[in-house]
Amino acid sequence: MRLKRCTTTTTILQEDNCNIDRLTSLPLELLICILSFLPTKDAAVACLSSKRMITHVFHSLTCLDFDDSPICHCNTKPYAIKRFPTFVAFVDSVLLSYQSRYLTSFRLGVGPRFLSRYCHVSKHQYDDFQPMEEQCKKGCYPELKSMHINTWISFPLTFCGLMEIDLRVHVREEGDIQLPPEIFTCETLEVLKLDTNLGLHQASTLPSFRLPKLKLLSFHAAMIPDDDLVTRLVSSCPLLEDLTVVATWVHARFISISSPSVRRLYLEVWNIYEENYKTDFVLIHAPNLEYLHYNDNLASHYIITKMDCLIEANLEIEANDLEIEYEVSGQQKLSLLRPLSNVQHLIMIDRFLEELNHEAVKDQLPVFHNLKRVELGYDEGRCWDKILLAFLNHSPALETIVFPQGLTSSPHDYRVDEEDFASEQQFCRTVLANVPTCCKDHLKEIVVKDFNGYEREIDLIQFLLRHALVLEKLVMYPCCWANVDRMRVVECTLQNLPKASVTCSIQLVYMF
Repeated sequence: MRLKRCTTTTTILQEDNCNIDRLTSLPLELLICILSFLPTKDAAVACLSSKRMITHVFHSLTCLDFDDSPICHCNTKPYAIKRFPTFVAFVDSVLLSYQSRYLTSFRLGVGPRFLSRYCHVSKHQYDDFQPMEEQCKKGCYPELKSMHINTWISFPLTFCGLMEIDLRVHVREEGDIQLPPEIFTCETLEVLKLDTNLGLHQASTLPSFRLPKLKLLSFHAAMIPDDDLVTRLVSSCPLLEDLTVVATWVHARFISISSPSVRRLYLEVWNIYEENYKTDFVLIHAPNLEYLHYNDNLASHYIITKMDCLIEANLEIEANDLEIEYEVSGQQKLSLLRPLSNVQHLIMIDRFLEELNHEAVKDQLPVFHNLKRVELGYDEGRCWDKILLAFLNHSPALETIVFPQGLTSSPHDYRVDEEDFASEQQFCRTVLANVPTCCKDHLKEIVVKDFNGYEREIDLIQFLLRHALVLEKLVMYPCCWANVDRMRVVECTLQNLPKASVTCSIQLVYMF
């Protein structure tokens, strides 16, 4: 058999040149469209292969995307800081030589994200929360002159037809640099994402905002100077569908979000500069809302329009340090919860459940006729006897119940009164004469995370198994420090517990 001749180096080079020719010979409009999907620095590299692409393609991109990552300016964990001057020079050169008449999207990332102040750890794990300015003494921010920031941010605003602005700008001397207020009067914008510690005082003094085409607004701000800014901003967006506001406020006494078009609302209100801070009034008028995430210190008053279209709601209320009586704060939480009674998936974690687990409050829960899945997080180790049965009784269509923070953090938590503990024990031993409707007809899945295998947990599980007549599976995720051999013993105990549903399977799933 005769062997085929190997391809020569010359042939390979010819084929490579052919491939290069195929790319560079594409129509300019198509090349511009393709490379506009890339980060601008990658588009620059791709254009180095041809003078034609550098001259006629790179300087005509319709989307500009600058990001200083992976540079990290943190004093404790710095990375590649020496590259930052090169990044600044690159942005300057691109903007100076830009030739296109059309710019549809502009993205700029400088410095860490606003949420990085939490160090990627959930907020309920911090007892003493401090802003990143105090934690890092501003060392995590890049040092950049106001001239550069103002020039960069103002650049896309000179183009007609701009549809998207995405700014992540956190600088060291933020007080001297104001966010250009013209951003809030760009009438062609459909997407506006702001993640910044720049000053907003100039923007707050604008007589009016004009964003008639805006559909998505994401606003992460290190400091909002007044209550009215967000209210007026939302009111200027008649087509707004997706709204995110995560910010610290100077005086967030009255927060008003009114928009019949909004379908997704993510709202986190922080004021960490006033002791015993709380919001006085929270008004939300979003009758067509489908998704709600709300996080705040407990407000004194909630005025919320009923949300008939709501699919998912996630409620987090931070620690209440105002020494309000449980019954009073429970009523405040009920006023937030009642308008959400049509929700299908409800998540309540941190301190939200604490006041609801009170004798005078538990029976005032609204009836959740459409609720299919509920997640009850209760990391303070409180007792479950009142709130658990209340939710079972008020959720007739419930199919899944999840305990994302486990059932208890210790065998007998020191924060639980003896009287409350005895009440929970009695509750677990009770055989209900009137089994909740959901337990008889719908409840099919129970999920327990951070499972320790304590007697308290087994008692609560036994109560649920005793009354869940159509349960299909009970899934438990042992905590990361659980002893595997001990868990096997606990699993045997669970398998031998009496079950009302003969088809129920019990599973321990190890995630470590």
